[in-house]
Amino acid sequence: MPQSDTIATTTSLCPDCLEAVPGRYAERDDGVFLTRECPDHGTTSRQVWGSLDHWEWAADFGPSPEYDGDLTVDPDHACLAVVEVTGDCNLSCSYCFAGSGPGGDHRSTDEIEALLDTVADAGGRPLQFSGGEPTVRDDLPALVERARARGIDHVEVNTNGIRLATEEKYAERLAEAGVTAVYLQFDGLTSETYEQIREVDLVDEKHAAIDACRAADLPVVLVPTVVPGVNDHEMGDIVRFALDNRDVVRSVNFQPVAHFGRYERNDGRFALDEATRLLAEQIESLEPRDMLPAPCCSAYCQIGTAFVPRDADPTATADTGANRADACGCGDACADADSFVPLTQYVDDRLWDTLAGMVDEGDYMELLAGTAAGEEWACKTAGCCGVDVPGGVKGLFDEVLPVSFTGFMDADAADLNRLSNCCISVPTADGDLVPFCGYNMTTEDGEYALRNRHGWGGKRAADAPSAERDGAAGYRGDQAAPDGGCHTGDCADGSD
Repeated sequence: MPQSDTIATTTSLCPDCLEAVPGRYAERDDGVFLTRECPDHGTTSRQVWGSLDHWEWAADFGPSPEYDGDLTVDPDHACLAVVEVTGDCNLSCSYCFAGSGPGGDHRSTDEIEALLDTVADAGGRPLQFSGGEPTVRDDLPALVERARARGIDHVEVNTNGIRLATEEKYAERLAEAGVTAVYLQFDGLTSETYEQIREVDLVDEKHAAIDACRAADLPVVLVPTVVPGVNDHEMGDIVRFALDNRDVVRSVNFQPVAHFGRYERNDGRFALDEATRLLAEQIESLEPRDMLPAPCCSAYCQIGTAFVPRDADPTATADTGANRADACGCGDACADADSFVPLTQYVDDRLWDTLAGMVDEGDYMELLAGTAAGEEWACKTAGCCGVDVPGGVKGLFDEVLPVSFTGFMDADAADLNRLSNCCISVPTADGDLVPFCGYNMTTEDGEYALRNRHGWGGKRAADAPSAERDGAAGYRGDQAAPDGGCHTGDCADGSD
């Protein structure tokens, strides 16, 4: 029998073995805890949400799926398909869901071709090339061309930006190959943040990468991994930086740290409602409930809003970087951020739920990346639903800045009901799309249990060795060659 404080039940996973076990959500100290009992490893309880009130509010949005034993993603439900092209990387970060680093192996071209076929057969869903660091492969532009040739219209690259920053015209090469957006690791605006999360100061490289994308007319999505006590105080400044660079930065996707792959320490969950509350404290115009659940997954997986000008001028255009007084986008140069307000101030909860129900998952990803397809969807949907925004939606599109939080599911928060409705997928060679969080979830000992159990492939554990290469080392910044140097992971001096 459920205990008296139970507010919901689910099928969960034991964090020690990732075997399916009964789970229940319960209120404790105004927070929400997930408790599960494993016959082999006993009872485990973890806090997964900071506020019961916010938990219950979020429950009114989106789907309420039930796990049916199938851990695959319906092609029509897939927002994004993530193709890992390499386990190699030019960084050795303290936090890495893929557990990658210098010396990792590249996936063969034949295997990548098979994964691209899976995505194409699923209707050409939006695609992200990831890793490791995909730009360490010199054939990345050719892989992009192979994807576009299969009718995959939206191809983004998930990157730390080092090669974009250090190799002249590399951004142009990606754009010419057909990349439609750059998903840029961007943890903050200070050296200290990068030194703690990425183990090297990357501030200059991040700005140089954004400038290179601006020159190549490549849209950028800023992707901060948010670690409590390290960079959570910088979230507001990151949004202000994005607003100040909105000619090239099309959205911000905050990712509170999840404990899978490689991570420095597990200090407990950084729940989405807590992260939202902290962001609202740093942005005057934002309230926590302005961040509404995404249209395609559980309300406990992704929430967001979009910042729009308070007094919109549809003829206005964003400044270019050359016209800004402050290179980092803070201080006086960010003063115009106070004139932006969340779009959700013009859309109430019920209308948002209606709009969300009309969204094709692929269109949602296009919207976040600021592509032409995303603009077409936004204008059509707002028009038919009578959304009244100053200046009109079409006039606002160049000014709007979506800001979202994605709460990746690690073993602490494992919920198979939610996982079975995941819309971020990983293609497999046998033709399936599988949940991203399930693919990357590790036990407390770092084992990728579900990958092996379901035949999804990938390495056995986060710290499992790859074929080591002589002299492989992480990026050192001051030793990087002016043109980006060697990018295959074979650099003897570690400057790849």
